[in-house]
Amino acid sequence: MNTAGKAKFLSVTERSMACWFLCSGLIHLIVEGNVVLNSKFYQDTSGNILNEIWKEYSKADSRYATRDDFIISMEAVTAFLEGPACLLIVWGMLKLKPWRFTAILLVSLGQLYGDVLYFGTCAHGGIARHSRPEWIYFWFYFVIVNGIWIVVPTMCILYAAKNINRAIAG
Repeated sequence: MNTAGKAKFLSVTERSMACWFLCSGLIHLIVEGNVVLNSKFYQDTSGNILNEIWKEYSKADSRYATRDDFIISMEAVTAFLEGPACLLIVWGMLKLKPWRFTAILLVSLGQLYGDVLYFGTCAHGGIARHSRPEWIYFWFYFVIVNGIWIVVPTMCILYAAKNINRAIAG
């Protein structure tokens, strides 16, 4: 097996998770942070890529453009708590810090819970009210892209729980 790179001491699973938390943390901080801090993104005509992303995504979920209280609150927690925590996890993984498994468990649980609430509040309020029916908006943006934050955090929770249980068992 090729173990190229500086983090040769990490397994393929751990390297993949470090990449996940790095990408996830940057997405939370930069992309989601933008929608929290920039309430007028949908009026922007400058071509700012972050505003354009949210204009496009608002076609899949209009709650972003209408500044729905739950959505903005959830995104604030995601951007400013989970985002930095994801980056801290990457550092902890690279330095083999013993707390990394607890952090992975907590952040992944937060991501999973946030996504379950995201889907649940939309389903409760009526999906048709918030999303356009075209395949790209509903199935790709709304279901598949958000579904990633159900599947991957669940896998991370299982990985962290296994390692925590192993440490406790001695």
